[in-house]
Amino acid sequence: MNSTISGDKTNSWHLALPILGIILLFVGFLYSRVISNIGFLFIGVYAIIHIRQIGWLFRDRWMYTFIVLALIPLISDIIYEGTGFLQQRGVMKCLLILFPAFVFVFNPNKKILSAIHYFIIGIMTISTMYSLQNYFFDYENINAQYNVSKVMSVLSFGDHIRVSWVVVISCLLALYQYKSTSSEYIKFLLIVYIVIQVTFLHMLGSKTGLITLYLSGIIILIYTFVKTKNWFYIFFIAFIFILPMIAYKTLPTFAQRVNYIKYDFGHYSKGEFKDGLSDAVRYYSLKAGKDIIVSNPTIGVGFSSLHEETVVWYQKNLPELSPSSYFLPSSEIIIYWASGGILALLVFLCHMFIPFTEDYLRKNVWFMAFFVPAIFSFTYETHLEGQLPIFVYGFFAAWFWWLAWRENQGFQT
Repeated sequence: MNSTISGDKTNSWHLALPILGIILLFVGFLYSRVISNIGFLFIGVYAIIHIRQIGWLFRDRWMYTFIVLALIPLISDIIYEGTGFLQQRGVMKCLLILFPAFVFVFNPNKKILSAIHYFIIGIMTISTMYSLQNYFFDYENINAQYNVSKVMSVLSFGDHIRVSWVVVISCLLALYQYKSTSSEYIKFLLIVYIVIQVTFLHMLGSKTGLITLYLSGIIILIYTFVKTKNWFYIFFIAFIFILPMIAYKTLPTFAQRVNYIKYDFGHYSKGEFKDGLSDAVRYYSLKAGKDIIVSNPTIGVGFSSLHEETVVWYQKNLPELSPSSYFLPSSEIIIYWASGGILALLVFLCHMFIPFTEDYLRKNVWFMAFFVPAIFSFTYETHLEGQLPIFVYGFFAAWFWWLAWRENQGFQT
């Protein structure tokens, strides 16, 4: 790959538009979809203006999968819904094309790269402080809520799954900056930040956030061990496996979260259906998705029709559940297969596995520390079914892809 755009931008407006767009995206992620939409507009305009500079990107085979993952739902919605396709989720998935185009055309220099990383770290600090403040001011009540599968309040419209995921990503960026800076003072602050966020993740108790944290940590330690041959890193890997036990003994919210998960599992594993159980809802939705696939394995039911088909399955197989417990299959892989058939499934699998065939991606610790947990979570999360989830995956998949490409081009962290 050859970059045709310099990291050094001379015109202030040339920098202002993409930077302002990124700021609005993250502020919107926490506070306002309207602000987020303005951010999408800004980065979209910037990418379109400079799109000719990254023509090579659209000949990359992994980029092909971003494009097709976006177009299959859109085409499906047009076929099934006609002019009503604009009201469906398929339109949002076009953001999967926008994010790589924007990040690669932006191609910030090292100074701006660091500033963006510190901005993300700063805004996630605000997010965590908001949650911890509410927790400590209402300690007993929030602890009690954990007994009924509720968690402490978070920003981003209460989406604790995506908030916890971005917290983990911000810790990756903090480690990246730790390696980049020579200032011992900044290194100390970055370590403090990571410790606080790891503690917060265990207090919050989001399963997706914790699984992502553990997988990212293990990947970083394995890559570091292979590079340095220092057996001391094996101790840290062992510590990651011990960390949940320490959290269980020391953090009330984490202990209650674990106890509730066991209680939840005790019901749906025995076929005892009950409204309001969080993991049970996932389990039922996966059963629905499996049966829809069995009935329509080749061409699927259409992305715009999946919700209706899922509702029909619930009404037929679990009439005792209330409509509030009806959810789309809790797996992005199953959603694509059930909706778009074999073709959509194959494209999704290509998207998941192509990076492992690219040396510069497979060997890059930062990319793999983000990507492996992300694709693992696709088996039990729906990260492409809403504006904010698409933003988190799309933006950071593009960002870590670009970081790996940048390093492959000879730039050092």
